[in-house]
Amino acid sequence: MRSLFSTDKLTRKRNMFGLVFLIPWLVGFLLFFCYPLVHSAVISFQKVSFLPGGGLSAQWVGFENFISALTRDENFIRYAAQSLLDLVINVPVCLVFSFFVAVLLHQKFQGNFIVKSIFFLPVILGTGLFLSVNEQFANDTAVQGAMEEGANSLGFLQSMNIVELLNDIGIPSNVTEYITGPVDRIYSVISMSSIQIFVFLAGLNSINSSLYEAAYVEGANGWTSFWKITFPLVSPVMVINVVYSLIDNFTMSTNVTMNYAWDVSFQNFDLGLAGAMMWLYCLTLAVIVGAAVFLISKRVVYQS
Repeated sequence: MRSLFSTDKLTRKRNMFGLVFLIPWLVGFLLFFCYPLVHSAVISFQKVSFLPGGGLSAQWVGFENFISALTRDENFIRYAAQSLLDLVINVPVCLVFSFFVAVLLHQKFQGNFIVKSIFFLPVILGTGLFLSVNEQFANDTAVQGAMEEGANSLGFLQSMNIVELLNDIGIPSNVTEYITGPVDRIYSVISMSSIQIFVFLAGLNSINSSLYEAAYVEGANGWTSFWKITFPLVSPVMVINVVYSLIDNFTMSTNVTMNYAWDVSFQNFDLGLAGAMMWLYCLTLAVIVGAAVFLISKRVVYQS
């Protein structure tokens, strides 16, 4: 009875800590995101017009904006399909790459901290301050010339006979492009995988080392230990990384659907149509995330 009580007490304590860590997100959501979210939902059902003397005029049109986005707009479906295709390509590549790098960084070697810092560098360079500095450098003609010269050198490396070799052995061209695509945009893959690498590292560090010792005593080699211990016990953080990667790819600044909705809203000044597009886009993302979590959660192994 005492053991059961202590277990329940420990569970309540862990749940309390989880709620404490959720408080900053909850406060930020209520203060900064809740009202814009509700307001955008209301606008998506309205026809918003700009008055000549200033101000806005809103007329309730029901699902007209959603129907227009799906049936009348010639670009939304095409851009949404392109975003889904990019999702299918980017997410598996980022997950495999980040897990592979995390396994390597989990080993103890000299300079481990420096290598970790290098892989975390794209997260720092992706902040608003560095992006604004990058835009200023991009406007410099000398910097542009250096970047073009570097791109030409990189293109020379990318134009090696890898594609021709894969095609010669009978691999279809679409599969070849999928394989060589991440190599052509290695910096993009690294920058999209930085957070996932450290999430995987946290999962690897949480695995009890005694499990590997017991497996070694029983005669298991490294390959068997990886598939029987490492991979199953890192599956809980796999769910986190899948959700993060899906949302990150759907909302990144280079996403064509996001940019198109921005143009519809602030260049064509059709706020209602843009709101409908984004809600359709978000609902699609919610369905994909829900399906991914449902399927992966069935294979998750938790440490007791």
